[in-house]
Amino acid sequence: MKTLLVCAGGFSTTMMMESMKKVVKESQKLEEADYPMEAIGIDKLDRYINDYDVILVGPQLSHKYEFIKTEADKVNKPTVLLTSDIYGSMDGATVMKQALVAYRKNQAQA
Repeated sequence: MKTLLVCAGGFSTTMMMESMKKVVKESQKLEEADYPMEAIGIDKLDRYINDYDVILVGPQLSHKYEFIKTEADKVNKPTVLLTSDIYGSMDGATVMKQALVAYRKNQAQA
């Protein structure tokens, strides 16, 4: 499952991505090679969206979430708008769970 994290500039999502990578690395069940991730600013979304399986959106882009979701829906990619609480605490485990649920739900509908 390839995960794309999108925020205003890509900086805070890089910290979230590192937290998520740590969760995968420390997991007994998950293999790092199966979960590549990248953090980008919204200005690069159109260049990257096709290459990923799930799109995670930082809470600072909640005002642009409908636009991002519409673009992702066009290419059948699930999206998750991260909450400020989870994002602020850099809770990589919860975000990984949300990404997996969205990805599996999308796969089941395909």
